[in-house]
Amino acid sequence: MRVKATFAIVCLAALSAGGAPASPLPISEVVRMSGSGARSQDVIERLRVSQTSYALRGSDFGKLKAAGVSDEVLDYLEQSFVSNVDQLTRYSMVGPRLGGCSYCYPQPIDLDRMVSGFGIASSEVPGRRLAGLPAGVPDWVLLRTNGGAVKGISVSEIVDAGKRGVSDSQIIDLLRHSRLERVIGVARSNVVREHLIAGLTGAQFARWRSEGVSDSVLDALQGRFIGQLVELDRLRYQNWL
Repeated sequence: MRVKATFAIVCLAALSAGGAPASPLPISEVVRMSGSGARSQDVIERLRVSQTSYALRGSDFGKLKAAGVSDEVLDYLEQSFVSNVDQLTRYSMVGPRLGGCSYCYPQPIDLDRMVSGFGIASSEVPGRRLAGLPAGVPDWVLLRTNGGAVKGISVSEIVDAGKRGVSDSQIIDLLRHSRLERVIGVARSNVVREHLIAGLTGAQFARWRSEGVSDSVLDALQGRFIGQLVELDRLRYQNWL
């Protein structure tokens, strides 16, 4: 209990130390900068300074790639989303509670309208709690369906099935009942990192879309990847309680 209380105090102090946070960067600005020839590192720096992450589905990366966003920026977007989900899962276990803080969560996006943000791209209430998910994690995340043996499956098997024309419904059902292999917790054991490293990259999702994998399969793959992250994070942070 002492660990939990101390951690909450430290986190709250960190949130307030810098004063009012910058406003989330609109996704349209990421696309505008990319299309105007800005360096990838300049776009990433704008994202980092604004503390912005987006709740990106798997198909969104290919759409952003087609709009001129570089692989480096796509990879940063996926990593920042993974880091944010990791943080939100930790908060759900040990605190603090972020409430309706709209800038604290991954921003919803609508790439058809090229807009982002709560009340703009989505009417979802910031910090809304969903069954089985930490506050702020989007409702399209796929948690594993209980019951039966857990089948391990590789990402390449999912991608190959999508390219072969296996029906989207079959692949999505398989993902719901499976554990993705070698996407989380794969690193040298002697390396200590502050944040989890994304096992799937934004550039990979963009490439798979260009190779013919359907948007539905890519969305489900991202949903299962993030869902598995939440599941494993919960086990990890239980040791903090």
